Formats: sequence, structure tokens, C-alpha cells
Amino acid sequence: MTEKERRSLAGYKPEHFTWRVRKVFDWRGGMEVMIEFEELHGCVSYGETVRDAKMGLTDSLYMWIRMYGESQLPDLRDGAQLIHLDPPMDEEEFRSINYELRTFTN
Repeated sequence: MTEKERRSLAGYKPEHFTWRVRKVFDWRGGMEVMIEFEELHGCVSYGETVRDAKMGLTDSLYMWIRMYGESQLPDLRDGAQLIHLDPPMDEEEFRSINYELRTFTN
């Protein structure tokens, strides 16, 4: 991400949002960490570790703003950042998601 692109984040940083952190299955059947901004539907980053997933959050935020526009961003909030640690995805949920995805391709 270039410096110009960073400036176009309208003063927003990943720390301004509520994070949902969860271990999920990756496409190979292994596990990876997913961090999603609760306030921004679809704004998510993945990594093998929490640190890796955090590194992609600024890029995810930039891409979300490019897709939906600054006018769709919520107001900045003051105070402590909230981080929710959700339980890991289980195999039943993984199978259910894959079943739903297969119905789209048929």
C-alpha cells in the first residue's frame, strides 16, 4: 500500500473498529486466523497467526473503503477497542459452508 493510499483511509485505523478473531479452516483443511471488523461487513484479513492476520487489516480497510466509499464508514468512537475471541470453527460448520458453496456451482 502506498503512502497516498494510506492517507486516503480518512483517518480510520484498524484500531477504531471492533475485531472478531476466530480460527477457521483454510482451503486446504488446515487452520488459520481470521480477523473481521464487526462494523464493516466483509472487511476481513487472514493469516497463519494473529500477527499475520493483523498485518493485512490496513489493506482490507483500504479495499473496503474503495469498494463502498467513505460515506459508508461509521463514526469514529472514543474509548477502548473491543476484541471478541470467537470459538474456532468446527468440522460440522466447515462441511456446512462447503455444502452451501457447492450448491452455487451446480
